[in-house]
Amino acid sequence: MAERLQTLAGGQRNPWLRAPALVSSGFLAAIVLGTLLLGMPGAVAEEHPPLSLVQALFTATSAVCVTGLTVVETGTELSGFGQAVVLVLIQLGGLGVMTLAFLVFGRLRSRMQKEAGEVLESSWGQAVWGGSPARTLRLVLGGTLLLETLGAAALWIALREEDGAFGKAVFLSISAFCNAGFDTLGGALGGRYSGDWAVGLPLLLLWLLGGLGFLLPAALEARRRRGGRLALTARMILIASAVLVPAGALLFWLCERDGLLAGRRPSETLLLALFQGNTPRTAGFSMVDLAAASRLTLLTLVPLMLVGGSPGSTAGGMKTVTVWVFLATIWTRMQGKDDVVILRSTIPAEIVRRAYLICVLMILLLALTSWSLAALVPPEQASLEQLVFEAASALGTVGLGTGLTPELGAAPLLVLVCAMLLGRLGPLTAAYALFSRPTGPHIYHPQSEVYVG
Repeated sequence: MAERLQTLAGGQRNPWLRAPALVSSGFLAAIVLGTLLLGMPGAVAEEHPPLSLVQALFTATSAVCVTGLTVVETGTELSGFGQAVVLVLIQLGGLGVMTLAFLVFGRLRSRMQKEAGEVLESSWGQAVWGGSPARTLRLVLGGTLLLETLGAAALWIALREEDGAFGKAVFLSISAFCNAGFDTLGGALGGRYSGDWAVGLPLLLLWLLGGLGFLLPAALEARRRRGGRLALTARMILIASAVLVPAGALLFWLCERDGLLAGRRPSETLLLALFQGNTPRTAGFSMVDLAAASRLTLLTLVPLMLVGGSPGSTAGGMKTVTVWVFLATIWTRMQGKDDVVILRSTIPAEIVRRAYLICVLMILLLALTSWSLAALVPPEQASLEQLVFEAASALGTVGLGTGLTPELGAAPLLVLVCAMLLGRLGPLTAAYALFSRPTGPHIYHPQSEVYVG
């Protein structure tokens, strides 16, 4: 099966048999099917009218893209059938993203083998894949189901006094591991469960583990079986996570110590700082009302939403390793050097170009989405920082909001739908396109100097 997937990933005769086209088509099919199902009268609670086409499309896209932005309250306005549809879409979306990452990294591995020979294969390919893509794929699927089961058990204990506690625990566990941000607690997460370690800690661990991706456990398994040094990608994931987890918590505490965190017990403050400082990358859950957050807090969370999680994970964003390479490239060029070196390893030029492309495209998309929202949303309805926050949340597939999304009209919602799709599929498909060789003759043009700066 893995060999067949890689054959499809490298297929040149039919572009629709390539990995991005296959998985992107699957995403679009899931969104269309989800829209139809959520638009049915049985998808909403009895006292609520059926969802409009735009509402159903937005909810389905948010679920498949594991974003979490909502225009309806999942726990109270959707029926059991509607919640089940959302849950299935979340699971398909989370596994679909990891499958796409699996295919793209497999393509990258193949290209690096052909162009760099045994050196890169021994230092990158074998160190991460352990020589067996099929084993890596089994590790991804098995690990996902195991962690979601353990998370559901822990949450069921914490929510046992809730009506339908088991179903809510399963929903929250899958949503958290897939970094989706949907919850069925009807506002209780930011109410009576705000600062509750029994609920907050399992959610935090689930989305952090989901945000680490399959490359890290695959590299650890390869090292256990073969020995040697941990792959560079895995080391970068570990170091970036070790820096960003406390840094996010510290930033949120600094911004809201006299605001949303004021008057709380030290244990609640610690949990909320960890929870809210890391949910932007890109879990989307919230134990506080971000509508009451300061302007500084909203703008501080925007970069965290764009960074996201680790490559090959359920999280969105540009990815931690990508941003590290991007920043290292800038620092290297400022020093007048050519080779980008990270942790005593030289990064191949193609990797550098890919990281630069993804980061620049994401920043441009943020500007374009924010501009589109500013053009469509009246200034009295939302401030500029709210619009930028909403745009970053959609592009980073985060799902955090200030309560603005349910109040938006059809046109702004469609802008956010496009942003969620681009943010979910854009980075990996851009990476695949960059590593796909162009066909046809190469045309050389004369060089000319231009003055910049």
